[in-house]
Amino acid sequence: MAAASTKKYYARRAFDYGPQSLDRGQVFTLGDYPNNERLIRLGYIAEVPRGSDTYICELDGAEFIGEAERRAHGDKITKRAALDPDEQDRFDEREERIANQVAPLYLDKTAATA
Repeated sequence: MAAASTKKYYARRAFDYGPQSLDRGQVFTLGDYPNNERLIRLGYIAEVPRGSDTYICELDGAEFIGEAERRAHGDKITKRAALDPDEQDRFDEREERIANQVAPLYLDKTAATA
């Protein structure tokens, strides 16, 4: 049986990973899923550099690669709960626009371009 990886990764953009909903910048360890290599190659996740400081959310204990990502996660938890469905849609669209700017996917590394 292979030893579990102790490497930490972070979500470059929000997405669902197995049973977890990850926010941008959230730190996690890889599970035993078949698409891990694709997620790394396409830029959904990246390895946390050794020696990096991480930040813990006081609301739910989630770990983040940066203070800005932790703060955005906290804002999402507290603000999104008070939004009506139309406002939630606009919130989600805004989050997607930001993700496309700060963490674009590596579309040049898809299977179709190989």
